[in-house]
Amino acid sequence: MQYYPLFLDISQVKCLVLGAGSVGRRKIATLQKAGAGNVLVIDENLDEKDFDRLYFEEHGETPAVSYAQRSFSKEDISGIRLAFAATSNSDLNGFLAELCREKNIFCNVIEDVKRGDCIVPSHLDCDSLILALSTSGASPALAKALKEDLRVWLDHGYAPFLKFMEHIRSLLMQKELSEIDRTQIFRDLVKNPLRGHILTLLAEGKRAELENLMRATLPLAVCKKISWTDF
Repeated sequence: MQYYPLFLDISQVKCLVLGAGSVGRRKIATLQKAGAGNVLVIDENLDEKDFDRLYFEEHGETPAVSYAQRSFSKEDISGIRLAFAATSNSDLNGFLAELCREKNIFCNVIEDVKRGDCIVPSHLDCDSLILALSTSGASPALAKALKEDLRVWLDHGYAPFLKFMEHIRSLLMQKELSEIDRTQIFRDLVKNPLRGHILTLLAEGKRAELENLMRATLPLAVCKKISWTDF
């Protein structure tokens, strides 16, 4: 999918974050930093004391952020212009995305960006200079890692690597792994020196060496499903 890059002024925008887990809290923090006019956070599984401890002590309290410990309802999207589906419930995330689509509300679905209609790019914030980078949802971990390499960007080296990461990510998401384990694998793959080694093997077409390297990095069940001839 080809996305339209856009920077938004959200100072007068009412936003919704459904789910106050680790990912949801990161979204709240970025909205707060961008000066969102109002942020409604809904999560029935996290009590207010835990939310205060996990979020406000880290990011600071603001009247622009309000929290509701209850189930989500259709009425919650009233007045919302930007929404984030950040729960562990895929059906609930999809339900919010469908409601937003009906009301022409931009919605970012964290677990599967294709279910929503907008994404949040990885970005570098240097006062008035903001550099944004997106892989269109194929590999958020790679986007974050590439922030470190913007000044030494390789024009032709990352295309096959991104294709490889997208394939690996789709397989890992199908396995019964914890979010922590998946996140660690994604981060390991895109960090140097491992990333540089993968890039070299892909560029040189050394599939056997790449397979051996991945067998030492990925779960065996995932390696068996990789179509090595595609790389």
